[in-house]
Amino acid sequence: MRNIEIKPDGVTVDLTQHELYMLKNAMNEVVNGIRIRGFKARMGTTRREADILLDQLFNAVQASRASAATD
Repeated sequence: MRNIEIKPDGVTVDLTQHELYMLKNAMNEVVNGIRIRGFKARMGTTRREADILLDQLFNAVQASRASAATD
């Protein structure tokens, strides 16, 4: 992680490709790999919101791989 920018409407975090893959894999385990009772209370979000974030991370990984292939 190289840079963190905090704004009123969100946070921007620069990640290496490896860090992005780790985050995506961890989120995949949380959403799909393990059963968490009381998901919302423990995770602070609904399973659906976590699934949407996982989709966004997956798309970022795909874009990162495509970008690396063209370099």
